[in-house]
Amino acid sequence: MRIKVAVPLTALLTTAVLLAAAASVSFAAASVGPVFLQEMTMTTDIIEKPLTIEANGTRIPAVLSLPKSGKAEWAVVIVPGSFANDVDGNILAEMGNPFVSKPHTNKDLARRLAQDGVAALRYARGGVTVVDKEISAAHRHFVDRTTVVAEAVRLVRSTVPGIKWSALAGHSEGGPVALLLLSRDPAVKVDAYISLSAPARRIFDIMLQQVEKSMKDGVVTMGPMKIPYSDYKQAMDLVRKGQPVPPDLLKRLPPFGVHAMDEASKQYLREYDAVDSVDLIAHLTRPVLIVQGGEDTSVYPDNADLLLAARKGNPAPTEKAFFPSLQHFYKKVTPGLEPMAAFNLETESDPCVADAIAAWLVKIAK
Repeated sequence: MRIKVAVPLTALLTTAVLLAAAASVSFAAASVGPVFLQEMTMTTDIIEKPLTIEANGTRIPAVLSLPKSGKAEWAVVIVPGSFANDVDGNILAEMGNPFVSKPHTNKDLARRLAQDGVAALRYARGGVTVVDKEISAAHRHFVDRTTVVAEAVRLVRSTVPGIKWSALAGHSEGGPVALLLLSRDPAVKVDAYISLSAPARRIFDIMLQQVEKSMKDGVVTMGPMKIPYSDYKQAMDLVRKGQPVPPDLLKRLPPFGVHAMDEASKQYLREYDAVDSVDLIAHLTRPVLIVQGGEDTSVYPDNADLLLAARKGNPAPTEKAFFPSLQHFYKKVTPGLEPMAAFNLETESDPCVADAIAAWLVKIAK
């Protein structure tokens, strides 16, 4: 088991602080690049093809994993979560991230799905090539992520011979992005939705929940500082409302976190916060699979329960696949491992997750 943290400070930070930093990176991601695809590692049982998604004035690296036959009836588009990531789902410093983590979950899922007979497209959120600066600069809002997903669906359907059905698999922040697309464009050619450790709560509530988990006697530890939770929550509430944080309150807070962001990044978070995943999934008419790890300290497991409860009464098939020993990126967690250490595991994502997805797709196609 290997654990790697590029910036020592991250060992002291909460996941909530890192998620907050991700908003700033997400906003700026379109201006980073280019980062070129590395040579693909081919295996004897699947085929992988490098592709490019063109959307929002950028060219986005993508990889299509296919069964050895080169054909499939189901195709899954993996929608990446927070942070600027490469095509495999790795969070790299050269993309503007405040730390390095290499979960490679999107690669692991895609390759295993291909072994199971399902085509899978994964794509980067960082390392894009800007081809039109004006268009790119105008599309740095949360909703603009849906344009990329829609183009990814079109690309995979036009590239893979024999495709009958397609599904969106939204990981973490990618879940609300996928749900937003499906609610805004009912005609998009997507036949099923897979929630991969995706939140039910709004993003500010997710971050508050994470901090509350580390609170002791009303005090939370953020980096080298111990601060009253009430101060942190007050600042979060003000940012959420679009109001300035008073100077005297800022002095009592660490120099990182939502309160320390530039205004554009705060606005991105507010746009994300406005997405009600519970309402969107409740009204989604497509089949839904909710995948959740029991050791997830980024999006806590009760989020999956809230999403499942929202589907009550919906006639479309709904199932939950729960993996008690897996974390946010589907790595097996050693009991007692600290949350940030668990978050940064670089071991292989457990293949049982992709296997469960593939089996579910076969079932709903009957």
